[in-house]
Amino acid sequence: MSDILRELLCVSEKAANIARACRQQEALFQLLIEEKKEGEKNKKFAVDFKTLADVLVQEVIKQNMENKFPGLEKNIFGEESNEFTNDWGEKITLRLCSTEEETAELLSKVLNGNKVASEALARVVHQDVAFTDPTLDSTEINVPQDILGIWVDPIDSTYQYIKGSADIKSNQGIFPCGLQCVTILIGVYDIQTGVPLMGVINQPFVSRDPNTL
Repeated sequence: MSDILRELLCVSEKAANIARACRQQEALFQLLIEEKKEGEKNKKFAVDFKTLADVLVQEVIKQNMENKFPGLEKNIFGEESNEFTNDWGEKITLRLCSTEEETAELLSKVLNGNKVASEALARVVHQDVAFTDPTLDSTEINVPQDILGIWVDPIDSTYQYIKGSADIKSNQGIFPCGLQCVTILIGVYDIQTGVPLMGVINQPFVSRDPNTL
């Protein structure tokens, strides 16, 4: 279980990279904030992209955990369905492919042929994340893997994610609104009883580099 916690920390940071990329890269941010006027809402592209960011985070977490811990896949759950229908009427099941190029090609189908956005997303999805923590390395948690369930809330506080500002000041360390409120939540519980065992809260925007923003 110590190894599972360590891997959850790694995948939560990988998910945070996706959340940050969707805000920082122009090709992705324009899709994220795009809003249709009342007469144009038959194409819910902006809504779909918000969902896509959630689903990508969820699938990265699920598939990384499945690869590292075979047998765990049947006990990983999340809020989002990974099925999309694009503007051409094609039904696509989103998954992470073995190569960046294959993932970009699949994302391009979801995003109606938007190659720039698809390649930008695939690039960050396939980036490796290393994580070390001396305290965690010395921690031993012994719980059988077969009783573990994992629940993923991919990008919590969606409104702040889309509209939130990075310049909000904290009130005694607490942010009332803004990007700092956005979290990626992963909970681990006893699947037999529902009792929570451990969890990871990742805040992708909690600090800001003054040089790179």
